[in-house]
Amino acid sequence: MTEHTEETLAQRIEAVLALDPAATAVEYQGSAISWAELEAAADDVERLLEEAGVEREAPVGWAARNRPTAVATFIALVRAGRMVVPLRPAYNVASFREDILAQKLKAVIGDPDDWSDEGVVEAAKTAGSVGVEVSHYPFKVRLVPGLERPGSGPHRDPMPDYVLERLTSGTTGAPKRIPVKQDILIPSLSAGDQNKQDESKELTLKTSPALLFKPFSHAGGLFGLLFSLYQARPIVLFEKFNVPEWVDAVAKYRPKAASLVPAMIRMVLDADVPPEKLDSLIAIRSGTAPLEIDVQERFESRFDCAILVDYGAAEFIGGLAGWTLKDHKQYSKDKRGSVGRAKSDVKIRVVDQQSFEPCHADEIGIVEVKSERYGPDWIRTNDLARIDADGFIFLEGRADDAINRGGFKVLPEEVAQVLRKHPGIADAAVVGMKDERLGQVPIAAIELAEGRTEAPAKEELDAFLKQTLPSYMVPVEYRVLDELPRTISMKVSRPELKALLGI
Repeated sequence: MTEHTEETLAQRIEAVLALDPAATAVEYQGSAISWAELEAAADDVERLLEEAGVEREAPVGWAARNRPTAVATFIALVRAGRMVVPLRPAYNVASFREDILAQKLKAVIGDPDDWSDEGVVEAAKTAGSVGVEVSHYPFKVRLVPGLERPGSGPHRDPMPDYVLERLTSGTTGAPKRIPVKQDILIPSLSAGDQNKQDESKELTLKTSPALLFKPFSHAGGLFGLLFSLYQARPIVLFEKFNVPEWVDAVAKYRPKAASLVPAMIRMVLDADVPPEKLDSLIAIRSGTAPLEIDVQERFESRFDCAILVDYGAAEFIGGLAGWTLKDHKQYSKDKRGSVGRAKSDVKIRVVDQQSFEPCHADEIGIVEVKSERYGPDWIRTNDLARIDADGFIFLEGRADDAINRGGFKVLPEEVAQVLRKHPGIADAAVVGMKDERLGQVPIAAIELAEGRTEAPAKEELDAFLKQTLPSYMVPVEYRVLDELPRTISMKVSRPELKALLGI
């Protein structure tokens, strides 16, 4: 086998499929699907695309549901060298139809639920898309009636150098689409494999499966699928996260490591899971949103399991920084709240928001990243952070979220983190509201702690915040919501929150 630097993702997947075709590749709702069955379905998908006249250079829409059909179609597209364009049928039907129309794709692949939604076939017909339907289980592949040939379009231009698009989380607006090239994707996958085999050894199927429940339409879920295929690791697939199923899967398969976003970590804690159910776990990897220090400490204490926080900016695929077990043993008490240190092939610095000159240790600035994965230049993100003398990174929110209150800068996440420490509050988010005199003022939305029926008084919350924050960072108003609106990746959706608050 060629070295990772030369091997394409298509070649890698081809090699994985050939390792042990009869072995189980995916477990889903009681069904066990072999690598051979995935390959056969992928062959049928590619055959129909070719027969329909869809050129391999044409980007193809991929209905990204957490189902075996999506795994098979993803393999089909990548193995054939086609560019994968994720679509979000599980989010809502309207956005799925809008995506099909907006992306101008020559082909769209989905399962029967995707194609049966109201107006989806009509949207694909208007866009001039070939429709491929893959049913489970066993797999059946067919062209959607009425969508057997490409229409007149116009269609997107070919993108032969790109493997896929990934979607940002959509916390500050509509998700952005970021195309990813082969020469960025492979190094990112290789860098993520902290326990990778010696490259001189043969590739072998892993025995411990990956538990995948993050949505494939989200960058973290898509990377999880990619990483599992790259590692030749079988998959236990969930359509969405729920605590009982996840706990049962951990107890059954006994993995040493798993991945949970902060909201899921809180859900596991709130469910009062018996520690022995999770006693195989040595580490939980977490990212995508801030994790409260007290939540981390309670989880680690209850389950005797390290939480290793990762950092990956929206502009990049794959992790940029994170905690290792070694660092956790040495620094976990002193560096609480950090997202760890830069990975070995990545350099991270922060620069002043006005001059863009590099900041000193512990000064807050805009994060910039440099890595051979992405080219020779420093790339500026929208994240704010400080980096201490030991290289540990502490995120401080996003530059585009900052609230300018009469010339004073308010970082919403810094305020929200303090509010979450109040015993009467389960979760909180802070956004800016226009103000004639000051330009903007902060307003907080809160979820009450379980069992609470009344919100703490404004005076009580003001006094609580002023114990650790300056007065200008204290919100002018607190509004109680039954539930904060969230994206599919369980981050707070700021556009939806502002709409709920009427600002």
